[in-house]
Amino acid sequence: MNITMPAFVTDPFFILFVAVLVMVAGIIWFRLHAFIALLLAAFIVALMTPASSIEQFALASGMSAAEAVALAEKSIGERVAGAFGNTSAQIGILIAMAAVIGKCLLESGGAERIVRSVIRVTGISKAPFAFTVSSFFLAIPVFFDTVFYLMVPLAKALAARLKKNYLLLILSIAAGGTMAH
Repeated sequence: MNITMPAFVTDPFFILFVAVLVMVAGIIWFRLHAFIALLLAAFIVALMTPASSIEQFALASGMSAAEAVALAEKSIGERVAGAFGNTSAQIGILIAMAAVIGKCLLESGGAERIVRSVIRVTGISKAPFAFTVSSFFLAIPVFFDTVFYLMVPLAKALAARLKKNYLLLILSIAAGGTMAH
């Protein structure tokens, strides 16, 4: 029994839309961990991607025709695990080291010291600017999300102490972290 799928189901933009929908729904509605939602989306993308597209991608990546066919014939689990392994091999150490640096900055109070030093220079009235500058410099050695783990507690404490707009401080953190990346 041969099932013919509609053309839109194999469209790359439709597959991307489904993957994003699965991730957002998994994280927000089903309260899945982000890694699990991402892994589930990867399996769905692998399931929806036609073998011809996999072969075309492999040929465009420099594989031989036989290697391209072999890749397309691999199981979904093998393809997802292989892609995850390749990605981890390329950036795994970088991610681990950034996490270590972020943890050290948090535990040692280094992030707080940087913020306090910049506030001392700019003045307490320009605290949002100080948070932007501090976030920028902290985002250089660590990833964008780690900046939030470092800076949000500081912003919360400062907003409560100074009666400043908490949202403004959070947006300042986002601006500084975004500029660094």
